[in-house]
Amino acid sequence: MNRLTLLSLLAFAVSATADELHLKDGQVLSGRVFEDGDRYTVVDRDGKHAVRKTDVTELVKKRSFMDEFDDRLQLLPADDAEAIFEFGRWLEENDWASRAKLAYAEVLDLDPDHKGARRALGYSLYEGSWVSPEEMNRRKGLVEFEGRWYTKHDLEELKRQIDGDEKLRQALTERREVNDKLNKIMRRFATLDKKQRQGAYDDLTRYAEEINSPEIRKLADDSKAWYDEQARVLCARFLARTEVHAVHTKLKQPIERFQTNLGAAIAITAAQNPVTIQLPELRIAEVHTTVDIPAGCK
Repeated sequence: MNRLTLLSLLAFAVSATADELHLKDGQVLSGRVFEDGDRYTVVDRDGKHAVRKTDVTELVKKRSFMDEFDDRLQLLPADDAEAIFEFGRWLEENDWASRAKLAYAEVLDLDPDHKGARRALGYSLYEGSWVSPEEMNRRKGLVEFEGRWYTKHDLEELKRQIDGDEKLRQALTERREVNDKLNKIMRRFATLDKKQRQGAYDDLTRYAEEINSPEIRKLADDSKAWYDEQARVLCARFLARTEVHAVHTKLKQPIERFQTNLGAAIAITAAQNPVTIQLPELRIAEVHTTVDIPAGCK
């Protein structure tokens, strides 16, 4: 994981001290507030929320956790595993454990045997090697089912209960179908192509209408706001390295003139009729270099 990835993924961390958005219905939303056309995007610990500007009475800007984050990140050495680990601990102390894990993962890129980062990510030292929580569960003989781990005996008992209960089996099937559909659409948001993100948003809102789910409609609005802002941050950092070879010429003025009898030996009248010649002089400046130009995104 490189620093740009870490920055973009952590760019919306928020603390208790943050912007406040006062709504007409009396609610006060706290978080990092960004303008997005006719809406505000509010980033808090639960994610991102889109709010229409017409529903807002006041926006109060305050120094937020993100400001502190920016300050610390600017001072963070890119190749210092211990410093990045302490940065992750600071994030965790500020109740952002999920974000801290990204910092710990960057530590392991620099130092795969860093004990603090390994333990913070749930790894265990087993027979001389680091083992992930999932692998440890498998070595214990546990089996994963619907996001939870069971002993083989308990899982067989659970499946018997499901098989004997038509409603439970149907509910489980429907939940899987919804999750599969959502996962396929949500993956399409993760792109820098604006048209593809809009297409994912349109499909998700249509699906929300099909199953009459306000929660999924809200997920669509929040996801679009989040991924649009992520793309904006990343695209602003994209640079295209371009070779430049420029030549500038300037004609010296006035052009010098002089007369000559050159060729008099073969031109009898040359002495009586000298030739006037103009010799233009060009000044040339040449530059060959490379420059980084903002490339943007589609």
